[in-house]
Amino acid sequence: MKIGKIIVMLLAAGALCAEPAAELPKIKVALAGSSACQTYNSKDPKLIWGWGEVIGKYFKPEAQVLNFAVSGLSTRSFRDRGVWKKLLDSKPDYIFMTLGANDTPGKKFATDAKTSYKENLRRYAAEAEAAGAKIIFVTLNQSLRGDPKTNKAVFFNGRAYRKDRAPYSQSIREVAAELKKPCLELFDNQQKIMEAMGEAAAGKLYRFKPDGKIDAMHTNKAGAELLAKIIITELRKSDCPLNEYTIDPQLKAPLPKETPAKKAAPAKKTHKKSSQSKKNSKK
Repeated sequence: MKIGKIIVMLLAAGALCAEPAAELPKIKVALAGSSACQTYNSKDPKLIWGWGEVIGKYFKPEAQVLNFAVSGLSTRSFRDRGVWKKLLDSKPDYIFMTLGANDTPGKKFATDAKTSYKENLRRYAAEAEAAGAKIIFVTLNQSLRGDPKTNKAVFFNGRAYRKDRAPYSQSIREVAAELKKPCLELFDNQQKIMEAMGEAAAGKLYRFKPDGKIDAMHTNKAGAELLAKIIITELRKSDCPLNEYTIDPQLKAPLPKETPAKKAAPAKKTHKKSSQSKKNSKK
């Protein structure tokens, strides 16, 4: 028998003996959020896009993403408007909880970061568990400031940092730790990445309104993609079983921009007289 035929037979036998890869069961992943996460179905990449409508590409086909995010809703109004009930009625296996941008002071449905907001998060977690779903907390997204003079999205005093959202992201971290639930860090990571990109590049992640004016509060398609990649990258670093359903988004975070090194001051020249010159001067 020729060697080639023997090799083919051995390979065929090995293929028959190999165990088929176990198929993942079908699951549902529901998103509870507001405008940053909402689905808009914009055709123009410069218009508004939410990370909830692009994150599905980073999940395997066995995972179905259901986006229940609604613009303008807080942890209070998301329940009052009946959206939370619709989400639970969909019988999800996992729930991404990222409400909070509209809980901040001055908003119509504001809550207190240290009291009522935390209570709402705990209640959502308890009801998710009672419905057979596992909750995953996500800290809030960053947004920039629109400059009316240049019609560009710019940093706040040189930083990509929303001060009003910081206490709410901290409360998300604390409640997640208290309940021993996963917490995906979007707030800090988005800030670091955008500051490393620089103001000009980061500003291009935000959308333009149909009238041509900048909206520094909401992302365009590129910005939504960045948020989705950060969230999935954080998920893949956790020990959550949902990891098995994810696809590596290959997030390539930019390196911090280097600041020009300060030139060292020239060393002062010292003129030390030799012992011989000292002797000559005394003569």
